[in-house]
Amino acid sequence: MTSELTVEERLLDATLEVAADHGISRLSVGDVAKRAGLSRQTLYKHFASRDDLVSRTVLREAGRIVEQVIAAAVLHDDPVASIEAAILETLRLVRGHPLLDRLVATEPEVLLPLLIGGPWGVLGAIRDISKQIIEERVPGATGPESSSAADLLSRMLISYTVRSPDQPPEEVAHFLSTAIVAGLTTAPTPAHR
Repeated sequence: MTSELTVEERLLDATLEVAADHGISRLSVGDVAKRAGLSRQTLYKHFASRDDLVSRTVLREAGRIVEQVIAAAVLHDDPVASIEAAILETLRLVRGHPLLDRLVATEPEVLLPLLIGGPWGVLGAIRDISKQIIEERVPGATGPESSSAADLLSRMLISYTVRSPDQPPEEVAHFLSTAIVAGLTTAPTPAHR
């Protein structure tokens, strides 16, 4: 079983490299197999199709980013500092990611469906992790308010993925985290509306 995981990881790594070099539209299964040092038949033993290969590569990369964002958030006890660190780490990672940079520059029409569409869309994953971080880091933030804050934050982060903000990432992270926490801590409870 370990060898299968190793083969899958090699194929996912090769997919990322080929896509960063040539884009997703021009990505071929043959190029991926060759880059991984494997045959096309081996690739198809692990992935049903080219789309499956691309989708799983995108999900793996999103998972890696999520792990690093959570790690940044838990370093701080203060809610604003914690969410600010998570946002800053997200901005840093997405702006420095070789595949995202390639897609933003040359294939934005391919990037958008990967980010927001279908079962493989990254927006839902970002919203879920944003909600988790908000509920863990901001005392009393649960329910509809945390869901709304997570939705707003995830949409902002997707927007910044597609087009970098004009301000430095540190300023963006500070502003967003302050606004999110202030909105959550000053929002009236449902009984007071």
